[in-house]
Amino acid sequence: MLWHLRDRAPDAEHDARIVLRLIEVPAEARYHLSLVPAADALRNAPASRNGSVKDAHILALAWTFDADIWSHDRDFAGTGWPSWSSANLAAALSTEAGASAAQP
Repeated sequence: MLWHLRDRAPDAEHDARIVLRLIEVPAEARYHLSLVPAADALRNAPASRNGSVKDAHILALAWTFDADIWSHDRDFAGTGWPSWSSANLAAALSTEAGASAAQP
């Protein structure tokens, strides 16, 4: 990841190193039992229709931590789990902000 950052934003590498030290990477043992069901959900997801299960660990982690997924990968659509792209997240937040502003 840092090599990509160096190419795109060389001045941000220091900040990225700080952020990466704050991130805890869960051991596979925490989500291991969810890997096979996650692979099945991805394989059968109608949105991608490509049968790819390469992101089963992401879906298993989302289930384990009850977290939505932020990705531009369409493979998560149709798994029954919330997934967001930057565009639909921005639209949802914009709509929510507009609704909040309309309420006194």
